[in-house]
Amino acid sequence: METLQLSPLNELVPAGIPYGYLMLIRGDLGMGKTLMVKRIAREILSKYPVLYITFDDDPNSVKDGLSDYASRLFIIDGFNLGEATSRSTPNVVGSITELDPRQLINGIISNLPQTKARGVIVDSVNDMLMNIDPRSLLFLLKEVKMITRRYNTVSVMVAHTTTEDLSGMIDNMEYVFDGIIEIELDPNLAQLGVPVRRLRVKRLKGTAHSIDWFYFTISKGDIVPVNIEDIKKALGATLSMQGER
Repeated sequence: METLQLSPLNELVPAGIPYGYLMLIRGDLGMGKTLMVKRIAREILSKYPVLYITFDDDPNSVKDGLSDYASRLFIIDGFNLGEATSRSTPNVVGSITELDPRQLINGIISNLPQTKARGVIVDSVNDMLMNIDPRSLLFLLKEVKMITRRYNTVSVMVAHTTTEDLSGMIDNMEYVFDGIIEIELDPNLAQLGVPVRRLRVKRLKGTAHSIDWFYFTISKGDIVPVNIEDIKKALGATLSMQGER
């Protein structure tokens, strides 16, 4: 079975993420979800084409962020809703004009065979979440999962679960995904004013994986691991010194 391996996920999933899996990356805004999905896209692009459906960023920004592999990158523009951007923009092979699950699915199905993409990225599903009912969302997820199996891709959906309503909707649909990656601030350190991000593989169907947290910070637009034990020791020493005063 072919798998996708990349840092930092290879520390949590030594065998890698199998092709044919539908993955969810979830967390609050600003946690590094898009950086994580760009890492996944780059790793796939090093071997295979990727179909990138962008709702949260302009296609040119997506292209620039993955410029080393531009010849294998194919973009469906969901950012400029209702505007005909498109095919004059390099790498753009289609556009989403309405927040309709069928239009998104049709865009994926019509472009996968000709691009021969082995990666499908949807960043993010929030526009859809805010404009469709749970039944339509379930239809969307199951159709994307079926497409993922048929074309043996690694498909990744990003969800910003900032509000309780959106988080609750995603909670109810988690079972559809083959794997779930959560990204958040460490709540205990955040209470002390130390904003350290962490991620974990909450679930990965049929694949051995660690559910431990991987701690990191973001520096120069990249994910940089941090030693959480060193941070805790330094914080403990600082609090101890303040208590002695």
